This record gives sequence, C-alpha cells and structure tokens, in this order.
Amino acid sequence: MSSGIKKIAAFSLAFLLWQASDAAVLSAENEKIQKMSEFIHHQMMEYTSINHVPNAVAAMVTADSIYLLKGYGYADMEKTEPVDPGYHLFRVGSVSKIFTWFAIMQLYEQEMVDLDADITRYTGTRFNHRILYRAEDAKPITLRHLLSHTAGYEDVLEGLFSFSPQPSLEEQLLRRVPARIYPPGEVMAYSNWGTTLSGYIVEQVTGMRFEDYVREHIFLPLGMKNTSFEQPLEAALQKQMVTASRWVDGKFHQGNFEHMPAPTGGLSTSANDMALMLQAHLSGGKNSHGRMLKKSTVEMMHTPLFQHHPLLAGMTHGLLETYVNGHRIISHSGSSTLFDSGYYVFPEEGIGLFFAFSGGNTSGHVNILHGVVNEFFPAKEILPEKHEPLMKVKIKDIRGEYHQSRSMRTSSDRILNLVIGNLNLEQTDDDQLAFNLYGMGFSYSEVTPGLYRSNQVNKDYPFGFMEYLLVTKAPDGRLMLVTDGPMSFIKARWYERSFFAALIFIPALIMAFASLLFFGIRSIRLKFSKNVKRMQGVLLTGNRLLITHATILLATIFIFMTNSRPHPAHRLPVSFFESNPLLEALINGGLIITALLGVVLMVSAVRIWIKHPGFFIAKAWQTVYALWAIALTWLVYFYNMAGF
Repeated sequence: MSSGIKKIAAFSLAFLLWQASDAAVLSAENEKIQKMSEFIHHQMMEYTSINHVPNAVAAMVTADSIYLLKGYGYADMEKTEPVDPGYHLFRVGSVSKIFTWFAIMQLYEQEMVDLDADITRYTGTRFNHRILYRAEDAKPITLRHLLSHTAGYEDVLEGLFSFSPQPSLEEQLLRRVPARIYPPGEVMAYSNWGTTLSGYIVEQVTGMRFEDYVREHIFLPLGMKNTSFEQPLEAALQKQMVTASRWVDGKFHQGNFEHMPAPTGGLSTSANDMALMLQAHLSGGKNSHGRMLKKSTVEMMHTPLFQHHPLLAGMTHGLLETYVNGHRIISHSGSSTLFDSGYYVFPEEGIGLFFAFSGGNTSGHVNILHGVVNEFFPAKEILPEKHEPLMKVKIKDIRGEYHQSRSMRTSSDRILNLVIGNLNLEQTDDDQLAFNLYGMGFSYSEVTPGLYRSNQVNKDYPFGFMEYLLVTKAPDGRLMLVTDGPMSFIKARWYERSFFAALIFIPALIMAFASLLFFGIRSIRLKFSKNVKRMQGVLLTGNRLLITHATILLATIFIFMTNSRPHPAHRLPVSFFESNPLLEALINGGLIITALLGVVLMVSAVRIWIKHPGFFIAKAWQTVYALWAIALTWLVYFYNMAGF
C-alpha cells in the first residue's frame, strides 16, 4: 500500500472517529436535555397540583429545537378546557420589559438613539422631576441608566394596575412624575416608571405607538402570532386568554383583566411564542421565521452593565443576571397580582426556559429553576474569601432597620416603605447575621467583615438568590446592603423606622378609643353635675376638641379599613385598581382635619395649664393626648398621607 493511500486511510479513519465522537457527545447532550425537560414537566405537574394552580404553561428550548411545550390545568375552569400552550394566552407582568429593551437596542443598532446621551434629547423637558439630593450631583440620565435601573427615580405605584384601559404613555408618565432620589449610576432601584419612559422614547424616536412598533419589528419577524401589547386585547385574541383565578378558602376566585403600562407589564402571550423568542435570543437575534437583532447586539445585551461587586449578580442591558451553583443565567421574572412568569436563558449551555401561570407565586418557577440547576449542572467552586469587601465593618455596627432602594418619597404611598421590602438586621452570633424579608428568613455567615455568605439556598426572593451580602455606603452616607439583582437596602434613619411610626400611631389609636369612652361618659355625668359651670370655658372646649379629634381619627381609619379589604383573587383592595373619588376625599379630608386639630389641641392644652386651675387629671390627659396628636400630625405630613 502506497504511503499516499495510507495517509488517506488514516485521515478517513480519524474523520470517522471524530464524527462518531461528536455524535456521541451530541447524543449524550440530547439525552441530558430530554431528561431535563422531563424533570421540568414533573416539577410543573407537582407545583400546579399542590398549589391549586388553575392554569400554567412551560417551555424549554435550544437554539434550533423545542424540547418541552406543555400546558397544565384548564384555560377556563368552568368549561374544563385544557390549556393549549400554542393557543392560550397568559399575562406575563414584567417579562414584558424584555421586549422594551430589545426595542431600545434595535434603535441603538440603527443609530437612532445614543445610550450615553441625556434622555431629554428624546423626551424633551416635559417631565419635571424634583431632585432630592445635592444639585451638583444631578448628572444627566441616560438610556444606560434606564437599562440598568440606576436612573435614581423613586418608585411609583399610582396607576400601575387598573381594571380599565389606561391612557397614552405620555399621560401615564405625567400622572405621577417621580422625584430623583439618587444620583444616576450609583444605586440600583428597580423602576417601572423608568421602563415605561423607555417605551415612550421608542414612540418619540419612531413616531409609532409602542404597541405597534413592537408588533411590527419584533413579533412579526419572529413569527409570534399570538402575542400582543394591546390592552384590552384585540377581539381575535380575547377568546384565547386564560381565565385567571386563585384558590382561596376551598374554591377558585376569578380575577379581572389587569391593565398595566404596556412597556412595563402589558404583554399577553403564548408559551409557543415565547419559545420562538427564546430561540431567537439563543441564536443571536434570529429564529426560523426571521431576525430582530444582530448577533453582536444580543451579545452586548448579555454583557454586565452595572454590578456592585464581582460576587454579585447585577444588570446587563435591561436583563437580570442570576447565578445558581456558579452558572450564569440571563433572566427576567414578572408578576401581576394574578399571574407569575419567568424567562431564563443559559448562554453557556444554550438552553432557554419559560414559565407562566395564574394563581401561584414567584417562588414557583424560581424553585423549579433551582431544581433544574441542582439536578443537571454541577456547582462551580467559588472562593469568596479571595474577594475584598466594599467596606470593612463589624456586624454589631450594621444592625438595624433597612428599607429597599425602590422606595416612595413624595407620594401618599410613602407609608408603604414601612411594610414593603424592609428588613431588620440582627446579629445572632459573633459572625452570624439574620433578617426576614418578604416573609422569608435569611441567615448569613461572615466571610470577612463587610462580606457575608448565605447559610441556605434563597429560592424565593424574586430578584436573585442573594447568596452574598455586602456592606457599602449610599450616596447620602448611610449604610447600604447590596446583593443580587436591581435592589439595594439602605439603613433607615431613627425617625423612618417602623417601630417609631408604631410608637406614634398605636398609642394615638388607643387614646382616641379611651377618650371617646371616658369623655363620653363624663359629658353625660357633667350634665347632671353641680360642677358643670366650673368646667365651662377653656377646659370644656379642650374636651370637645379632643372628642372631635378622636371621632374624626377613628372614623377616617374605619373608612380606610372598609375600603382596604383585599379582593380574594388579586389580594389587593379594589381601590388599588379603581379609584373612588368620594372615599379618597373622605379619607384625605379626615387626615387633614385630624392633622390641623392636632395643632389646635396643643395650643388648647397650653392655655388650659395657664388659665384654668384644678382638674389636674383632665388637664394631664388632654396634654398627653395633644402631644400624641401633634406626633400624629407629623406622621401624616412626613408620609404624605393626605397628599401634602
């Protein structure tokens, strides 16, 4: 055999062996993905059954194949119509933001926007923000800040959900223009308003409605025929929407269609369409139907844009980073009051996952994601002790109450800072700390002062897994805890703490009840008393003021409580979705009158001590009550409860 033939034979053998090896690798990989899809299916079956989830969908894809596309439960519980993942639509909440950011990056790709330009180039100056920090730190806000949730806006809840159609994006944005509470580029504070503003920029730059632009430039090129931002849905798609409901007290309670600002949370879509979106995402901007972005732009969207520390997951260009067992995942979750959804891309592994359901909670798809990674992706070794903390500090010096950076400052929703996303950090041992957040317990061990590692898997926090916690300083010098995702936690000042508010409100409430009871009985007795003349004048006027204050305070609280009963399916009061001008006027009017009477009571209490001898107990009670009434006036003012 000639040497040439030997070489050809050797090359052919090597090629065949290479092909066989490659085929074996592909076969093993396909088998792994198939097992993964089966695992997800079983997890979804278990989750929907145990949690009485009425309807759900799941999808798992690679760039060129769909391995899982399943529906669970019934699209309509009354008709017992099974969920069809290619036909039925789900609301996906903040997963909608993905399309807003893809639209922005399309405009960037076409050089229609500059990510580093002052956004007033595109919005004009119609949004007049109050600046609540030093004027010299008021740098321009750019699209990069909006993409990374570092623009520094306060949170806006007003108009976020409604049962009726919302006005134009411009009107929605002008309804409540948020204050700027952090210098841009310094603090991650998740902002729905900022995302809505980005959708408005799409409108301003293209001259098209946001809904129309995304349909023509993303949905149609990718073959997403059962997806829409229209609210209410087009007639052809309305019949495809699942009936959302929640299991409460042994039965399903049906909810209403929730209108949201389109760029922030207005999307309705099918699992099949989201599988097409995932494939385009994994394939560098295209799928079998067409292309929406260049590969280089998609890769750019995966690059970190802002993170507080190398150990922490941060923000890419609009998308969240998530790390599980050291594996990087590009993601976004979404929730309305009825629906929950999760969108996950594994760039290195080439896998995409999508989940959506009504009547469940965020932890559902997050737990399934974590289970997938634990089952199929070995943990990578990470040595946190090799990383320097942002700030060296002892645990005993960071104890206290912290409020999330996504906070309200100028709206009447400011009082919600005391109950949404706040935590009270405690030292449980020399090198251990713990706190509760969103009803979940978190515990950390000190790696080095200022850097802490979780003692358990945090699978329920919606913005990341919070494996590490670091201490740094907020722009105003207060201590700030930073972790995964677009949220930070800033130490509350002593007068911002929930305990301080409770110290004012609860005694004031008790004294109001006691006063009505005591002075009501006393007034009846005085009508038949010989001392009634002695009670005339300043002291009796003080009594009447006190009774009036107590009556209006308790009546206002009663009206508020009766107006705050949560809807069983939506878990929020109907007033959150549909304003009631009469009730709002009564509540605001009651708070304003109560606040003003508090000042009058304090003046009256001083006059009583000066002008009226005797009756020490009555005067002392009025004085104590007046002091608490003044404190309550401050509380109403500080938390903007009456729209001050």
